[in-house]
Parts: sequence; C-alpha cells; structure tokens
Amino acid sequence: MEGKCSNPDCTAPISCYEGHEDHTKCEHWLKNNPITPVSKEKIQKKINKVNPLWTGEPFKIEEVNLISYRNSPVVIGLAGKAKAGKTTFLAMLYTLLYNGEHFKKYSFSGSKTIIGWDKLYHKLKVVNKKVTLPDPTPSNYLRLLHLALRDSESKLKDILISDASGEVFSYWSQNINDSNAENARWIYDNSNGFVLFLDCEDLINRKNLAKTEIIDIAEMLKSNLKNRPIVVVWSKADLKADIHPVIKENLHSELSDIFSNYCEIDISNFPSKNPDDLVHKNNLEVIEWLLDKIYVPSADEIIIENSYPNDTFLNFKSHA
Repeated sequence: MEGKCSNPDCTAPISCYEGHEDHTKCEHWLKNNPITPVSKEKIQKKINKVNPLWTGEPFKIEEVNLISYRNSPVVIGLAGKAKAGKTTFLAMLYTLLYNGEHFKKYSFSGSKTIIGWDKLYHKLKVVNKKVTLPDPTPSNYLRLLHLALRDSESKLKDILISDASGEVFSYWSQNINDSNAENARWIYDNSNGFVLFLDCEDLINRKNLAKTEIIDIAEMLKSNLKNRPIVVVWSKADLKADIHPVIKENLHSELSDIFSNYCEIDISNFPSKNPDDLVHKNNLEVIEWLLDKIYVPSADEIIIENSYPNDTFLNFKSHA
C-alpha cells in the first residue's frame, strides 16, 4: 500500500511508530491517508460488471456474451418488410410453447429473455377472427430473443432470434451501405440462417409492387449467403388463396431460382380448426427446419460403420 504517515519519525507502512499492528488504523496515518467511503452505487456497479444481472428483457447486441460464455449460440435472422408479420410470428411462437405445443426434436429448456417473450405473449390476442397484434417495431430497434432447447441427447442448444424493424430491410435491399440499414447489416452478417416473410395481405393489395419489394430483399439475402439456410414464410396464409395466381406462381418460381438451401412454409394466426397446421404446426416448423439444417453433423462427428472388423490393415489406428 502506498502512503506516508503524518508523523515524520514513523516508518509506516514498514512499522507503526505508535505500535499499531495495523498501521492503517493509526490516527497519524489516517491524517495523511483518509479512508474514502465507497458508495453503494459504485459497489453495485463493480458487482454487476463481474456478475451481470439477468433482467429477462431481450438482449442488446453487446449482451450476447451473457449466453455465448457457455455455448456458441445459433442466430436466426428474421427478414422482411414492415408489417410482414415478423414480431407477430415471435409472439405466436412463444404462445404455442407456453400453451404446451412443442418442437418434434427439441424440448424447451428455458429462456434468458423470458420477460421479453411474456410481453409479446400478452400483446397477441386472437379472438373470433380478430387479432390484437404487438406494437410495430421501432426503426432503430434491434433485440435478440433467447430460447434454450435440448435435443434428443439432452445437449443444450442456445438460440437467438432477431427482432428488428422491417424498414431497415427496405433500406438495405436498395443500398447495402445505407446509414439506416445498420441493423439489417448486423443481422445478415451474424445469422446462421434466415426467415424471409412474404405478406400475403400486401400481395393481394399491392400485387406486383409488393412482389418486387420481396424479390429485392431476396436478392440481397443471396448476395453473400453461402450455404446458410432460408425459410420463406408466407405470413397471413389464411388469405393466400386470394393472391392473384400469376403473382403467386411467379414469386414462387423466382424464389426457387434465387435460393437453393431453402423451403417455403405457410403460417397464420387464425385457426380454422383445432389443431390447424397453419397455426399449431407450421409456426414451430419454421424454427425446427432451420435448426435441422444448421445442426448438420461436422465431418469429425460422422461415424462410418466398419464392415470389416477382422481386417488388421483397416482397423489399424496410429498412436503417434
């Protein structure tokens, strides 16, 4: 400890002139080295820095390390125009899990963003073909919702699903470097797979203009996609039959040309029966299909059955 005693004859901190075993308690030492009280706020800040508090709210980008310290999380990016159904899909996904529905191959094992999920759940109300939707996502908003899942071998899988405004994807589809498209760029650069939302209601009302905007986003997704999987979701699919058949067919054909590692899934919030595949099955299938594609076994995990157990040469393993 640095410091000097106020008594010129004292050699503290080597030894205290007054004979105190702990020189820091001597009045002469304290005269030159007063103890500065530390506020509770400063102590709490230090504690929080070492042990971050779990708020249960959706993660900001800089908070991803709260999950990545234990596992490499899979990031699923939701892409599409404003009001295409991205946030509503998140609300329906959690509503299904909350009410006992489940993935085929994965079991729900908790969430570090449970308050965020719960807020979406309470804002999504479906009664008699009328739906109260979650609030539109603000244009500068980017958060990540967390799901902890376990596979058939009880291995933990951390999933982060993006929630961002559709406006940023519209900017991004026209100019990848647009200053308003920062959130879209982050989602594109960091996601392991994507969900592209097609708004059936918009395709009915705005026809080819809506189709062109979808293709613009799809082309941008393709630009540096590599082999990342994509689910093309026809949202509000209870209205799909009312889309002009030529627009519907052309859109399907163009998306098939743009993407290879992809599938198309119809989803809805309005069950016409119970259960209804569009609602109770397909919303969950969107995530499950992506996870099945993302969690493909790596080469060193593939076990090749040995058909020649008695062959010395084929069974030799180097011990070097």
